[in-house]
Amino acid sequence: MLGFPSVPVSTSALQSHSVDYPRFAEKRRLGSTARRVAIVLAILWTSPPLPTRAAEPEPLTPPVAEETRGASRLDDPNADTVPELTEAEATELVDRLASGKFAEREAAMGEILRLGPVMTPYLRRAIESRRDPELVLRAEVTLSQMTVDDLQSRIETFLSLAPGTDEQAREWFAGWEPFELAMGDSLATRELFISILKAHPDVIESLALTTFERAAAAEQAAVSIQVAMLQKRQPPTLADAVAMLLPLTDPAVQVAGAYETQLLSVFNRQYGPLRQDAQLWQPISAMLQRWVLQSRFENRIDVLWYAMQWDLPAGGELGLRTLKETQDIETLQTALQAIARFGTPDDSSKLIPLLADDRVADSRMPVLHNSRPLRVTVADAALTAAAILHGVPVKELGMPAPVLHPKVGFLTEHSGYTVEQAETRDEAIARAIRWCEGESPAKPASRPAKPAPR
Repeated sequence: MLGFPSVPVSTSALQSHSVDYPRFAEKRRLGSTARRVAIVLAILWTSPPLPTRAAEPEPLTPPVAEETRGASRLDDPNADTVPELTEAEATELVDRLASGKFAEREAAMGEILRLGPVMTPYLRRAIESRRDPELVLRAEVTLSQMTVDDLQSRIETFLSLAPGTDEQAREWFAGWEPFELAMGDSLATRELFISILKAHPDVIESLALTTFERAAAAEQAAVSIQVAMLQKRQPPTLADAVAMLLPLTDPAVQVAGAYETQLLSVFNRQYGPLRQDAQLWQPISAMLQRWVLQSRFENRIDVLWYAMQWDLPAGGELGLRTLKETQDIETLQTALQAIARFGTPDDSSKLIPLLADDRVADSRMPVLHNSRPLRVTVADAALTAAAILHGVPVKELGMPAPVLHPKVGFLTEHSGYTVEQAETRDEAIARAIRWCEGESPAKPASRPAKPAPR
């Protein structure tokens, strides 16, 4: 499992996608730096490019050495490797960003970008000094551009799937290691990781941090998705759906019922294409099943319903747990449908108490059989579930109009008897109790084979 006190899951598929988050929280404590970088990236990705100074058009020829405060080895345009810098040379190069000449400023910025991360501490020092507003502004722009360029280069390398890029990614991207353990490593999962990194960087970062930060990142993702949907008319993406789900793989993360409702809605929009994706469906469905088992009771009917619609076997386990947690008729009916859909004969013993529950079931409209309405009770729903678990055709129990369903097991409103069938119903329930107590159902009488077509 995840390394937290977590809900046990019997499905083997869930165990193959476990994440030990506390180890990552101890391994990486660079949260403040990563957070600042994420903020810069978010601004740069969503903002138009900075305007150029129209008052100083760029000259057609580069400046000569006499006009640039003296030549140094940094000015060699033919240099193929990054030279070793003295502190004085690096400081001088940063100072050129505030030159009164456009050509010198542009040349200094280009050289700093070419030198790359080695110039980062000098740029930060200039920013923190605040001694020259023009220098501070240009140092910030240069540092931001360096960050974006470096990140884009890393993303391209990461998506190439070249040997060794997995190890590099663990150093480059906070959160990749726990994400990889949960989702696996393929081009599809890497592309999804980058999509989430761009849309919800705090979620990715939080995977390597603490429960508190994961909960905060989850709420922030939910708000940003809702704003995009309501104000910008942007439909949620798969990256949005997984961003909401990832923090919940930590069972200690507590979210409101409204968050879960939004999660179900966002994922339902993605289910069709996602179910067809061989690389992504298996790990994402495993995460969904873990969440299903720790979801809030107030959303139980919806969670059970979507578990059946999305083919998540954890819905059966949640259904069995529900039988112990409520007496609400509609919730019990939905739980019985999930058990019928995903359960085994061994689960039928949990149905025995409900086989004596004669409360009328919650159905949208009555079903008629020979102009007589069917009376459906909780016991009848449990009887139908028991028959399905034991492979007994429901028609053999005397139900006049049962309807099985490939997604929800059976239709409750059809699972009943007319008033005149009281004796037939009592006999069927008595048989079901014996099955649930361990007796094997009698095999149905063999039917004559259909005649071969002529």
